[in-house]
Amino acid sequence: MSAPSDRNAWRAWDQDWVASSEARVEPFDVPSLANHIDRVKLGFLGADLPRSGRALEVGCGSARLLARVGAAAPLDLVALDPAPHALALASKSAAQAGVAMRRASGDALALPFHDGAFDLVLSGGLLEHFREPEPVLAEMVRVLRPGGTFYADVVPRRFSLYRLQDLPRILRTPWLLPGVFESSYGPARYRHALERLGLDAIRVRAAGVYPPRSGPALAALAAALDGTPIADLMGWYFMIVGRRGDGGVT
Repeated sequence: MSAPSDRNAWRAWDQDWVASSEARVEPFDVPSLANHIDRVKLGFLGADLPRSGRALEVGCGSARLLARVGAAAPLDLVALDPAPHALALASKSAAQAGVAMRRASGDALALPFHDGAFDLVLSGGLLEHFREPEPVLAEMVRVLRPGGTFYADVVPRRFSLYRLQDLPRILRTPWLLPGVFESSYGPARYRHALERLGLDAIRVRAAGVYPPRSGPALAALAAALDGTPIADLMGWYFMIVGRRGDGGVT
């Protein structure tokens, strides 16, 4: 996950990825919370995952999700991020998953791609770092072909069971890192924005009712709460998927 186009945020995220990019990428087949969450996200995409074409991850960070997508379907993968160390880590994720992945340096507010260039456009943990997410959503929908799939997962600045220890910071400040903003917008704002942009068949699912420092076994048990009112109240993140209609961006 990476930050918006503010230069201070870019630098903050790039430094945050330095240690990760110098480390070995966690294998995708070991029991871990990260691998459990990856599987939850792929399961939510379900039949909306295209079986051919091109896929773009905006603000890719480690590009774990994009690599997973490429392992599940024969898509041409493009990972975009402004942080050089994130793109280095994306290469390691691609190698770990055994998939080819093109990397691109770019800004989520001005994606360097033609209209309708992709069959799947996704982001993970990106949108909450913009004070106004609508311009980023508009760019993501712009480069999505009619009938293509939009996917995002969002970690809002709000109470959740998993982030209980972070609650004092959440109540005190909207800054996750120096220069990195974290919004509190919930699913309704994203749904309404995507509907205005011409998406339909929109699905939203709250997830991640995990106690702090959960392992994969406990998280798997807690996954039974995904999509329930308990997840709406105590979940760590939410996922949203939709399809672009023929009308395009308005």
